[in-house]
Amino acid sequence: MWIDPGWYAEQQAVDPMPSAGPPDLVVARERSVLVGRRSASRRIEPLVDCGADTAVSRRHCQLTTDGRRWWVEDLQSSNGTYVGTAGAPLPESAIEPGQRRELSDGDRIYVGAWTRLVIRRALPGEL
Repeated sequence: MWIDPGWYAEQQAVDPMPSAGPPDLVVARERSVLVGRRSASRRIEPLVDCGADTAVSRRHCQLTTDGRRWWVEDLQSSNGTYVGTAGAPLPESAIEPGQRRELSDGDRIYVGAWTRLVIRRALPGEL
């Protein structure tokens, strides 16, 4: 998970972008992973917590796996879930809410005003 300055510029967000800094690593060991923002009052605890990015919905999207492949599904988020490939221009169209999209190693998922997730296999020592 990383703060993407290019995505931020495209979104024309009102909130100031935080310092990009190094990416955060989230190891997904479950078959289903919620991406969103924490809400104690609603008892929402996403594994991938994008809490600093207020343009991310509390229940933004879901990552699922069958142990070999990964999919992403938008959970009717307010600002959409976008998928792009490494080295390609930023995506212009969000995936449809409820649609599952298969991901390839290295794909980028863009959510909120500046958050980029990169899906990849864990490197030795990261597990």
